[in-house]
Amino acid sequence: MNPLDNVKVVLVEPAVPGNIGSTARVLRNTGISRLALVNPGNWNTSEARWLAHGSEEILDRCEVHPDLPSALAEAQIVVGTTHRLGRFRQVNSAPRQAIAELASLAHHHRIAVVFGREKDGLWRSELQHCHQLIRFPTAVDHPSLNLSHAVLLFAYELFTALRMARPAPRRDLATAAERQRLHLHLSRVLGGIGFRPFNGDPENFSRVLHRFLNRSRIERLDAAVIHKICSQIEKFAAICAGERPL
Repeated sequence: MNPLDNVKVVLVEPAVPGNIGSTARVLRNTGISRLALVNPGNWNTSEARWLAHGSEEILDRCEVHPDLPSALAEAQIVVGTTHRLGRFRQVNSAPRQAIAELASLAHHHRIAVVFGREKDGLWRSELQHCHQLIRFPTAVDHPSLNLSHAVLLFAYELFTALRMARPAPRRDLATAAERQRLHLHLSRVLGGIGFRPFNGDPENFSRVLHRFLNRSRIERLDAAVIHKICSQIEKFAAICAGERPL
């Protein structure tokens, strides 16, 4: 199997149909065939088709999703792209090394690469779904890359890295959807035993929990064990409360 078939590029709410067409052309030229659009509006226009010259089949097959979690559900590794730095953005600004690692993983694992809106990129809530973030350094502090140009930077680096990449060992990694279920289960259990986050801010704690889960490549067996522990805690909490265990 071609490892590039395991790679999906996800565009979140692209505003300009021409950028979608140009992205399809970029993907065709770098060997990537999978494109997903999140809430794109009226995107399948003559402009998109014209700028996708020679790559119309990528537009014909592209996935359209109502939200980011559904676009990422099957992915085992999710990479976000951003040019911003900040408290909740642990960004790798040496993307070549990160992409070389992805090239090794792509042989046996499903990877999604997420690009944000032309105007303001990915929102904080969307960053929580990314397992790692990369940033392409530029000559200016506040770059303004065209969407398709940003995709080209990533896609070309991956295409080049795959020429020398050795396949990483196959691991049965949890998918993004399975990680999200784990996050929800942990949150429910902690709430059930009276856990109160620092400063009483559940939204901030949710970000911390997401960041904790995203830092490691959780295998499905690991997720099953954590679910089992959570279920046992729920049963014990119910007994302590004098309720019938679930």
